[in-house]
Amino acid sequence: MTATATAGARGTETVTRYWKTGLIVTTADITGITARAPEPDPAGHPRLILPASSVTGMAGLEAQFLASMNQLAETDGAAPVTAVTVQAEVWRNRYDLPAFACQGRYAGWTFLSASKPGHSESGCLNLTDPRAGSALTAMPGLPWGRQFVIVPAAGAHAVVPGWLTCSIVPLEASQQITVAVAVAS
Repeated sequence: MTATATAGARGTETVTRYWKTGLIVTTADITGITARAPEPDPAGHPRLILPASSVTGMAGLEAQFLASMNQLAETDGAAPVTAVTVQAEVWRNRYDLPAFACQGRYAGWTFLSASKPGHSESGCLNLTDPRAGSALTAMPGLPWGRQFVIVPAAGAHAVVPGWLTCSIVPLEASQQITVAVAVAS
């Protein structure tokens, strides 16, 4: 954030925000969108990528992601997103993912199903702005100042800039989440 003052004129100071970070967190209509996920298997791999043929309504998911990504692009004053790559994944058996960023301009997630965990943060998607503020100074325009948490529930939908730092809190052993993951291509 930068404050700019006009010389000699009291009351004309303005504040310009340079820390803007747009994101969309909402509930998507997933009516008619299903993914055939395997039964929970405690010995199975913690992350499975489902074949596209196992997802009913993939075109609807792609349209939702494109609409959200283009809403962010319009807010950013950027060119529209013309293509998105979507894949369905199953997370289970203590799956976690430490801090990561996406190679695309935007990244998104729509949770298709999620079993109820014993702990409220198990399997949550955490978003953190990686930009550093000034040392020991409160930054009024700095986004969040803490992690933004998205709880995995059927229909939860999030689209963020690809450079944003994300992580997935470890799932519980018996927890299983099916999620569509999108990247602007």
